[in-house]
Amino acid sequence: MIIIKTTTDSHKAMKLIANTLLNKKLAACVNMIPRMRSKYIVDGRITESREVILLIKTTKKLENKVYKTIKDLHNYEIPEISTIQTSKVDKNFENWLKDFVER
Repeated sequence: MIIIKTTTDSHKAMKLIANTLLNKKLAACVNMIPRMRSKYIVDGRITESREVILLIKTTKKLENKVYKTIKDLHNYEIPEISTIQTSKVDKNFENWLKDFVER
């Protein structure tokens, strides 16, 4: 199992990404953590926004398809997309996840 992380400031984009990944069986679970504050530099200025973090549970085999789907649906020109490698996962959860995405 891997966890792919992305953020967005759009609830519409969040729902579209999560629902598409689940409907296409590219992810077994998407956690959406709301009301995060982010600071970053745009055009030389510090910008602050409220964002939602999406934590997408999937398999290494589907990683590239998940990245492509996020890029296709995301509202940012350059979205943050990163993979978190898991070192240990409960076997029952991992089996459930694989059963879902590999059908």
